[in-house]
Amino acid sequence: MLKSILFALSALVLSSLALPQTVQAAPIMTQEFLFEDGTSFGVLSVDLDNIDEFGNVLEWEAFELFGFTIGESFLFLAEYDPFNLAAGFSFLNFDVNDISNSFAFQGFWDGAFGEGFMDIFSTDGEFLDAGTFSLSNATLVSEPATVFLMLGAIGGLLLRRRQG
Repeated sequence: MLKSILFALSALVLSSLALPQTVQAAPIMTQEFLFEDGTSFGVLSVDLDNIDEFGNVLEWEAFELFGFTIGESFLFLAEYDPFNLAAGFSFLNFDVNDISNSFAFQGFWDGAFGEGFMDIFSTDGEFLDAGTFSLSNATLVSEPATVFLMLGAIGGLLLRRRQG
């Protein structure tokens, strides 16, 4: 009985040590779009495993601006420093429409300047508004599949240990 408890505790400690490593394995990076006063008006999440041969992110997991979910993309490019994921995007360029096809958003953000610019149009081409924005600090979340695989393996080891 004591051996089983010690084994379970050691598995728990080892799994807690492995969790921070899974964050680096396949993270999803999320950053918010911010007005000058710091209020959020949008969010962008990308899976850092979906990169091209040059290390650029060409598609998103979730993209929302002004409460509208972004659906169609004519141009989307995000760059980041793989050695400093916490820094977030170093460059962002987009030309996208919302899923209801009511609004078109064109913009770019450059980390060297720390500021971005965005134009808003109706989808029939009428100019509606323009302005500057910044991005929040990056939030990194590990992919759920990695965590579930690890937990499943630990559960299997516990069951095997119990049967043996």
